[in-house]
Amino acid sequence: MVRFARHFIFGISLKTIDLPLVYHPNYVAPIANTNRFPMEKFRLLYEMLLADGLARPEQFFRPELPDLEAIALVHDREYVDAYWQGTLDTKAQRRIGLPWSPELAYRTRIAVGGTLLTASLALACGLTCNTAGGTHHAFPSYGSGFCIFNDLAIASRVLQKAHERLKAQCLQT
Repeated sequence: MVRFARHFIFGISLKTIDLPLVYHPNYVAPIANTNRFPMEKFRLLYEMLLADGLARPEQFFRPELPDLEAIALVHDREYVDAYWQGTLDTKAQRRIGLPWSPELAYRTRIAVGGTLLTASLALACGLTCNTAGGTHHAFPSYGSGFCIFNDLAIASRVLQKAHERLKAQCLQT
């Protein structure tokens, strides 16, 4: 079972709690088998955590669909609307590397919701994990490298609006 100790004194855990995890079944959207992006990895991770006894179903939180306004805190509104409505030109879609579909658009938005929920839970609990996210290759007016919206930047901006003194740092390992 995935657990973490929130406070340590001389290496001794004062409080151990179940690690909150974030997952949504729509983290997986159908894409062509010819696409090299491993979309199934999100579902497989969720199933593996449960099957191996590393997590229990009650540890998982399910995100909600975020408002487009939250996404537009980081991304140009025209780009956000064009992606959501499926009107991006073919060059922009090629740069992303994933073919647009209503299911992928929903998946993209629910994944942003997952990162928002993960960040909020981390502030409340000290640590949490999302089984998707980290789409940091997206820029304000275009997506790239399988990343449509920069969920980490969006979560940072949303939380900074709610907590004025909050500072955020994203590290890629």
